[in-house]
This record gives sequence, structure tokens and C-alpha cells, in this order.
Amino acid sequence: MKVKLIPVIEVVYYSEDIPMPEKSPYWTYPVLWDNYNAANYIKAGFKDKFKPYLPGSTFYTLSSLSEGNLTKIIKDRVDDITKNKYARTEVSPLNGGYVLNIDDVDVYFPQCCGDLSDINYWKELVFNNQLSFFAGHPEPQLEIKKDTIIFDFEVGEFDEHFVPPPAYNKIEVNKVALKAAIEHVNAELHRFADTIRKISIAEQLDIPDIDKLLIWDE
Repeated sequence: MKVKLIPVIEVVYYSEDIPMPEKSPYWTYPVLWDNYNAANYIKAGFKDKFKPYLPGSTFYTLSSLSEGNLTKIIKDRVDDITKNKYARTEVSPLNGGYVLNIDDVDVYFPQCCGDLSDINYWKELVFNNQLSFFAGHPEPQLEIKKDTIIFDFEVGEFDEHFVPPPAYNKIEVNKVALKAAIEHVNAELHRFADTIRKISIAEQLDIPDIDKLLIWDE
């Protein structure tokens, strides 16, 4: 079993001047939603094009973001700190999270309210067998059986549904393979932290440990 955790940032900007597509969901009508998102980004002041992880979505891999776009994302995120409106503790990490990919199939995407600091829940799950897992809502039901972790994505008719729908209702994930995926992600996050610090210095943001704030919520 080949397991990957793919870190993605969710970039959402809205403008009342830009009508929302009449057809949804985005994974069924990706061109409509890509055009809509692109128009909102231009209106917000982004200069470079975005390449979504999943067509129509607002998820972007760390490496796909241009330095210019990432600079704006970071500056917008910490704007209330730099203007002394909010304390550091009132600013959350970058929205998004981690796509669970099994054998080259995207099984599970970050859900509502997920962010990059959710890597801590993945670590607790595989290294400490902690089932208090959160990567946004709704949450999968989890069960640990020796060398595997069972992710159950089944929901009731009136319960909150996963977006987009998971590739499987239930899947068993090899714990050793998931540990290796987390270690790989951890290295990628530290490289991303270097980039954030570089941008912070260039933009004179003067926020201590800004990388820890925006990635690990520290």
C-alpha cells in the first residue's frame, strides 16, 4: 500500500461583484468554478495564476503557489496582527490541511475549518493511537486494529456530508505506511517554513516565529 499525505492550502476570496456559478458542485463543473475563483483572485489583487490541486477547487499544493501569491496570502492572514488589532493567539494557521492519497487515489480531502496544524492530529493518531482526530468537519469514524487504521466515511441521510465525497465508504490504511507519509510531510512543512520566514523578512512583518504560527499553531 502506497500512502501519501499531501499538504494543501485553501485560498478563498469572494467579491459581491462576481456572480457565483449557478451550477454545482465544483468537481462536476470544474471549468465554471475555476473561472469564478480566478476572477475573485484577480479582484482581490493577486498577480499570478493559481493551479488548483483538484480542478474547480480552492485547494493548492504548497509548491504550486508562486512567491507573489504566497506573499499576499501570508500578509492578508497576519494583517490584523501587524495593525495591532488582534493578538497573535487570535490568528489561526493557514486554512487547508492534508489530502489522504492511497495508491494514487485521493481518498479524503480537508473538510470545513481544517488547517495546516491538523498535522498534529495525524501524528497523534499514528504515533500515540489517539482517536481524538480532527481535520475539519465532518470527521471520519476511526478504529485502530494492530497494524491498520480504519477510516469510516459513512454518514446518515441527514448528517453533514464529506466534500468532495470520499473515494470509499471505508478503507483500512497501513499504519507503517501512514507513518512514513507523515515523516515525508513533516520535511516538506519545514521547507515551507523556511519560505515563510524568507517572505516575512523581505516584507518586514516582524512577527516572531511566524512559520510556527501559520503552520503548527504555536
